[in-house]
Amino acid sequence: MDQKRIIILEDEIIVALDIKEILEELGYACQVFHDFHLALQALDTFNPQLAICDINIGEGPSGIDFVKQALQLKPQLAIIYLTAFSDRKIVELAGKTHPVNYILKPWSDHQIRVSVEMAFDQIFSVAQQSQKLGDLTQSELKILELIAQNKKSKEIADILFISEKTVKNHRYHISKKLNLSTENNSLLAFALSHFGYKNEA
Repeated sequence: MDQKRIIILEDEIIVALDIKEILEELGYACQVFHDFHLALQALDTFNPQLAICDINIGEGPSGIDFVKQALQLKPQLAIIYLTAFSDRKIVELAGKTHPVNYILKPWSDHQIRVSVEMAFDQIFSVAQQSQKLGDLTQSELKILELIAQNKKSKEIADILFISEKTVKNHRYHISKKLNLSTENNSLLAFALSHFGYKNEA
């Protein structure tokens, strides 16, 4: 992977610059934005792999609104939310965008470092798995898309006019080809990260 690039969308300049300083000392390339629209433009010009985004960025669109638009433009963008809120409704809305982590204010330098390292571990893993998508058959890709829509094996079987056992066999073979664990929700997580957001309303 080339240089690790991060955009920081935060309306509090001191907070944004503190995070930028911490991350640049670790070798990350960072750009700070206070404006929703300028941050969206940076997706093309700066091409970040990760966005650290305050859920509440002042008046107008929220950080969640930014992330929704950003993922339409750059579906592989990893997200970390900054928040001082623990409001259930806000967290549920944010969760629908599948962030890799949350950083709660007031944060520590250690929390920033660990969250970003974990995010890039996941970014690297997803990039490796994405390369393996070329090994999947068209049927397997279609099943992954349906898994990302939270369809169960029985529903997928009905949609594709195949048996439920065939769907389960496909799921097993997809997991093996992608080197995913078959004992947890790793296949669902992979499907959501590659196909999920575009299928959400």
